[in-house]
Amino acid sequence: MTDEPRQDRWHLLVLLCLPTMSILLSTNAPMTALAAIAKTFPDTSNLAVWVLLSYTITAASLSMLAGDLGDRYGLRRLYSFGLAIFLLGSLGASLADRSELLVLSRIVSGAGSAILAPVALAFLNRLFSGSEKPIAFGFWSASVTIGVVIGPMLGGWMQTLGSWRLIFPAAALPAVIALIMLHRLPTFLPDQTPAPMDVKGITGLAVLPFLTLFTVTEIGNLQLGTIVALLLLIVSTSVWTWRHLVRCPYPAIPIGRLYNAIWWRPSLLQLIIRCIFIAMLTLLTTYFHNLEGESEYLAAKALIPFCLAVGVASLSSGLMCKVLGARTVLIIVFVLAILGLSSLLSLTVSGFRLQDWIAIIAIGLLVGNTAQLSRLSMSSFSPSESMRGAALNTMIINLGISLGAALPSLCRSLFSSNAGLGQELNATQLVQVLHADIMILLLLSALGVWQVLRLSKDQGASSPATANP
Repeated sequence: MTDEPRQDRWHLLVLLCLPTMSILLSTNAPMTALAAIAKTFPDTSNLAVWVLLSYTITAASLSMLAGDLGDRYGLRRLYSFGLAIFLLGSLGASLADRSELLVLSRIVSGAGSAILAPVALAFLNRLFSGSEKPIAFGFWSASVTIGVVIGPMLGGWMQTLGSWRLIFPAAALPAVIALIMLHRLPTFLPDQTPAPMDVKGITGLAVLPFLTLFTVTEIGNLQLGTIVALLLLIVSTSVWTWRHLVRCPYPAIPIGRLYNAIWWRPSLLQLIIRCIFIAMLTLLTTYFHNLEGESEYLAAKALIPFCLAVGVASLSSGLMCKVLGARTVLIIVFVLAILGLSSLLSLTVSGFRLQDWIAIIAIGLLVGNTAQLSRLSMSSFSPSESMRGAALNTMIINLGISLGAALPSLCRSLFSSNAGLGQELNATQLVQVLHADIMILLLLSALGVWQVLRLSKDQGASSPATANP
C-alpha cells in the first residue's frame, strides 16, 4: 500500500463502524419479534426462520461478488451502493403488507450487508497501518459488540412501543447517519486493472449456500425424493464449483490458499462459533417468550446476561490473547462453553436456575472471541488481496449465522411439521427441542476444541499475523 495516512482517519473510523452496527442490529433485533411476524402472516409456513435466513444467506452468497466489485469500481462508490441497497431493503421490510414482500425486502437488505461488511474491512486496511491497524480493527469490532448487545433489546423495545415494523428502520438508523457523512470517505480507486471477473466461480459460490441452507431449514417439510434431489444437486454443484476454481486462471477464491490449515482451521472455528451464537440467541428468546410467557421486551431483557458476556469477551479478547495467546484463550472458552451446554441439558419446564444463567454466560464468553479468528484467517492474504480476504471472511461469518438460524427450525421439524420457528409449542415439546438443539451445539463445540488443539502455537500467537506474499 502506498496511501499516505490521512489526518482524519480516526474520524472516518466512526463512519465505517456505523453501518457495521446496523448490519448486526438487522441480524439480531428481529429475533424477539418472530412470533409477532408469524401471527401477522399466518398463512405462510416457516416465515419466521426465513425472515432471518433470507438476510444472512444473501449476505453470505454475495460476499465474494462484493469483493470483486470493490477491486473494480472503487471502495467509496461501492460503499454508497451498499448503503442505499441496505436502507431500501430496511424500508421495504417495514412497509411490507405481504409475507413475500417482507422476505424480498430482507433479501435486498442482505445484498447491502454483503457489500458493506467486506468494504468496511478493506477501508480499514487502507486507512491504517503498522501499530495503528490492530487498534482500528479493535474499535471496529466494538461496533459489532454493540450491535450484538443491544440488538435483542432494540427489537423487544420497538415491539413494545408499537409494532415489529419499527424494528427494521430503527436498526438502519446508524446506516442513515453514515450515508449523510459518506462524502468524507476517500474514493480509493483501483490501483491497477483488475483481473477478469470469475462469473462462474462467483455464481457457484452464491448458489451453494442457498441450496444447502434451504435444505437444512426445510428438510422436515420435504418429501424424501425432493431431499435426495436437493442433496444430489448440492454435491454436483460443489464438485463443479471446486473443479472450476482449480482450473480457472483468475478464480473468485484463490483455491490454493484454502488447502492451507492456516486459513481453513480458523475459518471453521469462526463458522462454529457464529452458529452457536445465533442458535443460542434464538433458543433463549423462544424459551423466555413461549415457556415463561414473557412479552417480547421482557424476553429480550432476559437475554442481557448472555449479550453482555459476548460484549465483554469481545472487548477484552485482544488483551487476553496478548497475555495468554489466542490458542490458549480459545481452548479455555470452548471448554467453558461445553460445560455450560452440558448444564443446560438438565433444563426443565420449571424455569431458569442460577446454574443456567452461569451456563449461558460461559457460552457468551466463547461467542465473544471471534475477532482473533478473523485475524488468523486473513493472515493468509497479502495486503493487495485484502478485499478478497475480507469478502471470504464475511462469507464464512454469514454462513455460520445462517446455520445457527436454521438449526432451531430443523430440530422443531423433527417433532412436528407445524412447529415452525414462529409457532408456539407446548412446554414439553419446547424443552425437547431445546435439548436436541443443545446436543448438536455440544457436538459442534467438541469439534471446535479438536480444531483449536490442532492450531500451531505460532499461528495462535498474540502478535499480529503477517500476510503471506
